[in-house]
This record gives sequence, C-alpha cells and structure tokens, in this order.
Amino acid sequence: MYANDFNGEIVINTEAQVVEFIQNRPAYNANQFIFTFEESGVSQLCAFVRDDYCVLYFLDSEQQGTFASCGDDSMRGGTVTFYENIYGAEVVLASEMVITVQQMTNACTEFFKTKTRPTCIRWMEL
Repeated sequence: MYANDFNGEIVINTEAQVVEFIQNRPAYNANQFIFTFEESGVSQLCAFVRDDYCVLYFLDSEQQGTFASCGDDSMRGGTVTFYENIYGAEVVLASEMVITVQQMTNACTEFFKTKTRPTCIRWMEL
C-alpha cells in the first residue's frame, strides 16, 4: 500500500506499519494521510487527524461515490479545524464527520487488508 502524509510518500507492507504510520503527528499535533494501492486504480482512503479528532474520506475506484466518516451524535452542529500540510494550511470540516483515533486505526487497517471501503465505521455519501 502507498501511504502519503506531511512527510511524503512511503510503501507500507504490514498492518503493524499502518498502525505506526498513522501515529505520526509532525506538526500541530496533526497529520493528513492518503492510502492507495497502485493495482487498484483510484480507490483512496484519506484521513485528517488533529489531537483526538479524525475525519476519513473514501473515494471509490469504480465511480461508486465519495464517502465521509460519520461520527456519533455528540459532536453535531459545529466544525473542527484540521491541517493539510506542515505549513499550517487549514481545512474546516463538519463535526458530524469526526470519529475517534481508534475508529480511524481500525478503518485504516481494514482498508489495508481488504482494499475496499471499511465497514467498521459509519459513512455518509457526499
């Protein structure tokens, strides 16, 4: 699997490497991850992480939609600021999309194993 974050692109070969990779927070206690597989076309799992907040996006390779994570009802109605790079470029996302770090970890490792949209979290179609 190819993984890209604030520090650049690497190749990940094991589930343990996925878990280690997503723990990296090089700036603002944040990071943005993009995971993809060369042989699978465009399917991507993208993650924004800041502190204990995470938002995932899934882009389907077969043009079957774009999805965002759907968090619990405790964070409805607001926004959370994330970072797109180490220079502080901000992206503001709806709090209803926020999930936990553990949910993100589970989703990223599931994507690594299945190369499909993770089923361990709820999704909303965009």
